This record gives sequence, structure tokens and C-alpha cells, in this order.
Amino acid sequence: MTINSLPSPTLVPTCVGTLALRQIGARTGPVTVLWHSMFVDSSSWNRVIPLLPRDRRLLIVDGPGYGDSGPLHRTSSIAECACAAIELLDSVGISDPVDWVGNAWGGHVGYHLAGTSPDRLRTLVTISAPALPLPRLDRIKLEGLSYVLRLFGPTASLRRKIAVAQLTDGARQDPEMLEYMESAVHRAGGNNLAHATRSFIVRRSDLSEHAANATLPILIVATDDRGELTPEQARATAVKCCDAEVAVVGKSRTLVPLEQPQQLADLLIDFWARRSRQ
Repeated sequence: MTINSLPSPTLVPTCVGTLALRQIGARTGPVTVLWHSMFVDSSSWNRVIPLLPRDRRLLIVDGPGYGDSGPLHRTSSIAECACAAIELLDSVGISDPVDWVGNAWGGHVGYHLAGTSPDRLRTLVTISAPALPLPRLDRIKLEGLSYVLRLFGPTASLRRKIAVAQLTDGARQDPEMLEYMESAVHRAGGNNLAHATRSFIVRRSDLSEHAANATLPILIVATDDRGELTPEQARATAVKCCDAEVAVVGKSRTLVPLEQPQQLADLLIDFWARRSRQ
């Protein structure tokens, strides 16, 4: 696996702090926003980006507290991230609808935007992003994890546990993949991870209503190895939507852009092509 560096970011003040935004590709092409999963940053898209059409303008976001974005000093919400996303688009003069692609956390932000600001999205792709909130027992466990992260930071033991939750057993056998995952967690730091875990996982609201209210085309990408979003659960969400379809990526857990970049790129290209003809 090769993780190449992305271009230097533009720093944009938003309601959740300063966010880093990178732009690559054609400045006049269709606009695609990429928002990453928890515990990694925007470099998690690096294996997918070279596989996407070159006529697209890609806006690649570092979520609050991650990558080159400013620290997350307080408890926030998916709703605030959606507000910040609109501020990012406005900051670069984009008013036309965009194609939103979100991995887990980014998919949750996308659901919220689709339900509350549908004029800003042309299509939505959510990747390994359950629309329902966490079950109560999982919330309790992760609330405890957030306090441990705040007090002790991302210790080696915690980094290993996070890698288990994010990557398949097979992916963790790849030393470079595992090193990337653990390094990303270490870079974020304990305070950022604690606030982000509490804000965007533990206290994540029920997004299924936003999904159901959306009128735009939605592609829900599930995997064969994530218990929180099985293919059956993805289809149950799709049935509630006005215009949604489901695709299943094999041999992947949460971080599909890292584990299966070619499968994901093929799905995106096919989805965009079909929807542009409608």
C-alpha cells in the first residue's frame, strides 16, 4: 500500500473550528466532496483519488480535530459538521449541488445534509455509515473509551483496539496498513479523539429520518465485515429512502477507501455515470 501526500490545504474558519480543505482535479468539472471516517484523516482517500475521473474537482476535508484541521475543544455534533460543510463550500464559491462521498463519519454528515440542505447535494454516497444511532451498550463502552483517551491519550493498547474495530483481520496483517492506522490515531491525540468519539459516535443522533426525507439519489455502501451496518441493515435504510440503492464491498470493515480502493472507485464511477444520464 502506498499513501502519498495530498496538496497543501486551505484553512477555513467554521462553526466547529478551523477546517483544512484540499482541492485537486479540474476546476470546472463536477464537484465531489470527500469526508473521511473517524480515527483517520483525509489521507485515507489517497488510494482512491488516482482512480477517480480526472475531469472532477475534488474537495477533500479534514474533519475537526484531524489532519491539518484545528483541534476540537468541545463536544460537537453531526449537525454542526453539516453546518461546517456548507461553510466550506461557500468559502470556495461553490453554490451548485455537489456529489458527496462520506466514509462512516463523512456518511453521517452526508445524511444530515441530504435531509436538511438537499439543494447543496446532487448525489450522496455513504460508506459503512449506519443511519441508526449506536445501541445503548456500545454507547456506554465508547463513552468510557472517550474518558480513557482524554486522560491517557491513544496508548498502544488503545491504538490496537481501534485498528481491530476499523480494519479486517486480513488488512491488519499488512504492516504498512497497520502502521498507517496506528499513526493516524496517534496524530489525532487524546483530547481530539475523546471529543470526537463523544460527539460523533456516542452521541450520534438517529439519521434515518434525514435519509428518508432526502429526494436525491443515494448509494449506501455496506461491507461484509461490519456488524453495525450489515447489508441487510443497509437495505432496510434504503427502503425508507426516496431514491436509494445498496452496494456491498467484500473483504472490508469500516475503512473501505483503504482496504478496497478499486472496488470503491468502480462503484462511484458507475453510480455517477448512471445518475448523470437520468
